[in-house]
Amino acid sequence: MTAQKHRFVLGTVQLGVEYGVNNTTGQPSLDEAFATLDAAFSAGVHTFDTARAYGTSEDVIGEWIRSRGHQGRVDVISKMRPKAFESYPEGTSASDIVRTEIQESLRHLGIDHLDGYLLHMPEHVYRDDVLEGLREAKRAGLVEHIGISIYDEPEALEAVHRGLDYVQIPYNAFDQRLDKTNFFKLARAAAVTTFARSPFLKGLLLMEPERIPPHLAHARPLVEEFRKIATRHGLSPIEAALLVVYQSSASFIVFGAETSAQVKEILAIGERLPSMATECAEEIQKAFPAVDRSILNPSLWNRP
Repeated sequence: MTAQKHRFVLGTVQLGVEYGVNNTTGQPSLDEAFATLDAAFSAGVHTFDTARAYGTSEDVIGEWIRSRGHQGRVDVISKMRPKAFESYPEGTSASDIVRTEIQESLRHLGIDHLDGYLLHMPEHVYRDDVLEGLREAKRAGLVEHIGISIYDEPEALEAVHRGLDYVQIPYNAFDQRLDKTNFFKLARAAAVTTFARSPFLKGLLLMEPERIPPHLAHARPLVEEFRKIATRHGLSPIEAALLVVYQSSASFIVFGAETSAQVKEILAIGERLPSMATECAEEIQKAFPAVDRSILNPSLWNRP
């Protein structure tokens, strides 16, 4: 990573595709996307999380880096296409696929190396040939850190066991499953950097309960209770959501935004988090000890 160590990382899926159950603005224009990246950079956030699966996100970041002259001034973390291994001719080695995929990301981004490159399919953590491909790319200088983005506890623990550098995990007011394991303790002992993503659970935590769509109706009572707890402590839902993740053991917090105004709001709250009382986060942790995975994992959300 660069010298700066801002705890917040800007996730950029919203810059490449229309994303989020609470998204009311759609995919931003290129100008607004640049303004969003500018707002983060100006506030000291110089690490950006993207993926080949995020539509045009890598291209947008690449254009922004070139237009602002930020080569060498930002860190980019990207991820392999989820179905990458199925798209190559039979017999192509995992190492060749990994290298080619990284080079494609570098081409879209217009940079010569990545700060981090993550597997986007959690089950790939069990493939020795894939992990060796990542290590070869690291030795070749294409990427400084290798890792994986996971959804569930077993893959998170396996990633630490396998000696990966970066592990991206879901963590929010409803999803504190990894606190019930020794994941964070093991990660610290192994010098693994952890990134907590989905602080707003794809926008669900910030929705007015009456706006929650029918296919997520079973989440409405939980959202209502979350908002009641935040109100009792004099916090807005976004403040409470961020406080929970800030109080976690994760090294960094990956957040997303559709507009520059949202980035400024989130980072302004971030500056106040160290002085906020922890009681709200503690009450939320006790209130939602075991939320159903059909709510925690957006890939399991039923469609209307």
